[in-house]
Amino acid sequence: MLLGKTAEKLRAVGVETLAIVASQAERSRLFFRYRPVRCAVGADPELSTHRAYGVPQGGVTPEAMQAIAGAYGELARELKLEVPADQARDIIGRLDGFEVTESENAEFQRHQLQFTGQFLVDRHGIVRWANIECAREGLAGIDKFPTDEELLAVARALP
Repeated sequence: MLLGKTAEKLRAVGVETLAIVASQAERSRLFFRYRPVRCAVGADPELSTHRAYGVPQGGVTPEAMQAIAGAYGELARELKLEVPADQARDIIGRLDGFEVTESENAEFQRHQLQFTGQFLVDRHGIVRWANIECAREGLAGIDKFPTDEELLAVARALP
C-alpha cells in the first residue's frame, strides 16, 4: 500500500508513522495479511481516535456514493481493469480474495461515511499539521491522500 512507502520516506527524515483503522483488530489483521503495510497499525472500531482528532463523519448520500464509485473507477483505470464503473468497487475488492463480511457491512452502517485524516504530531504530542479528507475540496477530495513531497516538506519544517 502507498502508506508503507510513504512511511519509509518519512522514517528517513525522523518521523514514525502510525495508521489507525476503524475496524475490529481481528478483521484488520486479516485485511493487512492481504494488503501488508510497512508501518504500525492500530485498530479503533469505536472511532475514539477519529473523534479525538476531529475527523468528521458524513452521511451516506447519493452524492457520497457517487464520489466513492468515482474513486473506485479511477483506481480500476490505474490498475488497467476494464470494468463497468458501477462494478469497480466489488471487482477490485475481489482481486486478492478478500471478502467483505456482514460485520463489516454493519460497521459501515454504524460509521456511515468516515473520513480520513493525516496528522504530523511532534515529540511533545502537539499536532503541527493536519489534513482531513474532503475538508478543502468537498466530495471531490474523497480518497485523496497528501503527496509524499507535501508530507516530507511539512515533516522537514517541524521544529
